Amino acid sequence: MHLHLCIVSDQILPNLIPILQEHPDAVVLLSSEAMTERAQQLARHIRKQGITVVVQEGMPDHGLEAIYAFALEVQDRLHREYPEAEITLNATGGNKLMALGLVEFFRDQRVLYTDTAHRRLEILPGRERPPAEIAMENVLTVPGYLDAQGFQVRRVRSRQDAWREAALYRKGFCKRLAEIAPRADYMIYLLNKAAFQALSKQGELVTPEQTLDRVPRGEIADILSDLNQRDLLAWKVGTTAVAFRDAETARFLSGGWLEEYVYHVLKDNGAFDVALGVEGQWLSGRGGKNEFDVLATQHNALLFVECKTLAHRAENDSDIAYKLEALGQDARGLFGESWLVTARKPTANLLDHARRARFEVIGPDTLPRLRDRVRQWLQG
Repeated sequence: MHLHLCIVSDQILPNLIPILQEHPDAVVLLSSEAMTERAQQLARHIRKQGITVVVQEGMPDHGLEAIYAFALEVQDRLHREYPEAEITLNATGGNKLMALGLVEFFRDQRVLYTDTAHRRLEILPGRERPPAEIAMENVLTVPGYLDAQGFQVRRVRSRQDAWREAALYRKGFCKRLAEIAPRADYMIYLLNKAAFQALSKQGELVTPEQTLDRVPRGEIADILSDLNQRDLLAWKVGTTAVAFRDAETARFLSGGWLEEYVYHVLKDNGAFDVALGVEGQWLSGRGGKNEFDVLATQHNALLFVECKTLAHRAENDSDIAYKLEALGQDARGLFGESWLVTARKPTANLLDHARRARFEVIGPDTLPRLRDRVRQWLQG
C-alpha cells in the first residue's frame, strides 16, 4: 500500500500533481487551523479520483517542538491504521518550519518535493536512498485544474459534438480573418459590430438585416463572398447591406471567430487540453457564476485567454483589466498566465492597465503569428 502524506498550504497544486501522477492508495492531509478550508477543498478533489483521504487538523504552524509532537501523533496514527503502508512525505507544502520539522521526523521515509518551475518531482536522499528526480507528467485537464482551484465547471461549449462539427467547418474563416486583421481591423470591427447588433442580449437573432458603415473591399469582401456562397449570410458585392442567416453565424462573426481561432491554434500546436466557452461557478461563492473564453493546460499550468473584437472604450478598459487580473488569478493560482487577444488596436489606457495587472496583450498585428507565441508558452 502506498500513502502520500501532505502538508496543506494555500497553493494546492504542488500537493495535487504528485498524487494524480502516482495515484497512491490513500492520502493523509495535515492541516493547520488557517488551512482548514483549503484542506477540505483538496480532499474533495482527491476523492473524485477514487483515492481514500484523511484530513488531520491541528498542525502547528510555528514552534519546532510543537511540530514534532504533532508529527508523533501522526506517526502513531499511521502505524495503527496503515501498518504496512509505504509512506511518501510531500515536503512542498506548509511554511519552511513545518516542512523542515516533518522532513526531520519522517527522514526514514520517501520524501518528495514538487519542483513546478523545472517540471519534475525531486526525491530527497535518505539514509539508504540516493537522490532522484521524476519527470512531471501532464495530469491536469482544464476542468480538473479549475476544480482544484474551487471552480465547478457546469458546461464547456467546445466539448459539444455539434459545436465541434460547426467549428471545424468555420476553421478556415477564423484563420483568414486573423491573417487580415493587421490590414483590415476597422472593417472587421464593422462586421463584428453589425453581427452583434443583429443579436438580442440572450443571443437570439432578432434583427438579421444590418447596414455596414463602409462598403467591404479586397480581402474582407472575398471572405464575405465566401460566406455568402456557403449560405452563412447574404451579401451582394459592392453593397453595405448584409443579412445574417442564423444566430450561430451572427455570434461567430460578432466575435466568436477570434475565440475559435485561439482555440484552434492551441489545439493544433499540441496543448495538453484546450477548452472554449467554459461556464461554471466558484464553490466558495466568490464571484458567483463566470464564463471563460478560452483555457488551456500544459505542463500542469493554466493559460487564461480573454478575447475582444469590439472597440476598446476608455470606460471599459478597467473592466477588462479587472476580469483578467482577478478572474485569471483566482483560476490559475500561481501557475499560469493571462492573455488578452484583441482584433482591435489596444488603447494606451488598456496597455497601461495590462502592465500594472501583469497580463499580456496580443493585438491585431500579432494575430497572424499567434502560433509562435503559443508554441513559446507550450514549451514553457
